[in-house]
Amino acid sequence: MKQLHRIQRDILQRLLFSPSLRYLQMKLNKEMENNKFDFHLKKLIQMKFIRKNSDKYFLTSKGKDYANRIDSDKKRLSLQAKITSWICAVKTNGDDKEYLIYTRLKNPFYGGQGFMTGKLQYGEKVIDGAKREFKEETNLRGEPQIVSIRHYLVKDKESQKLVEDKFMILCKVENPKGVLKGCKEGKYEWIKKGEFKKHVTNHFENFESFIRDISIIDNFNGQVIFEEFEHFTEMF
Repeated sequence: MKQLHRIQRDILQRLLFSPSLRYLQMKLNKEMENNKFDFHLKKLIQMKFIRKNSDKYFLTSKGKDYANRIDSDKKRLSLQAKITSWICAVKTNGDDKEYLIYTRLKNPFYGGQGFMTGKLQYGEKVIDGAKREFKEETNLRGEPQIVSIRHYLVKDKESQKLVEDKFMILCKVENPKGVLKGCKEGKYEWIKKGEFKKHVTNHFENFESFIRDISIIDNFNGQVIFEEFEHFTEMF
């Protein structure tokens, strides 16, 4: 969601703390030219953040949602963590298990390997989003189970600066159906556990973390776990 102009944010914040306001009540700076203020007010009405009824102005539902995201002290839109589905597909062939390994072919983390991820859409349930992303990215269908929830604070290894804040909801999909197809965003391969070291050579974190994730998935007993990590990377 993009930042609005400072004057537009001021108008929304003014309305956030009142059921409705008249024109002059919204105009914080009485010295501001009316045509300048009118320009920004008209923009908010066009974007359906504000509606006018008689001589009063009200926030729409869309306007309330946006205004509620504005940091009242800093007068700017608050940054929030991303929420993504993170999917490990497993298929069983007799006594063997194969895991769907993803190699990322876009920045950031270009060339990183592990499980596929996909952003959840606004208003979308986690399982529905995981199913949708899994089908869109791999052409496979399955029933995701939530295994764990991770909060990652990703920091640049050299500068120590925070570069990404994200919640990743790890889902397991057993024996998916369909014909596997790759996409321009990544390459997918079914890999046996005994061949991980040969094929997973550039994991997003490190190989030990990858093996730990595999163990959590294999030993899942229905109890979802929550973990929080600081992750230092050179891939971003």
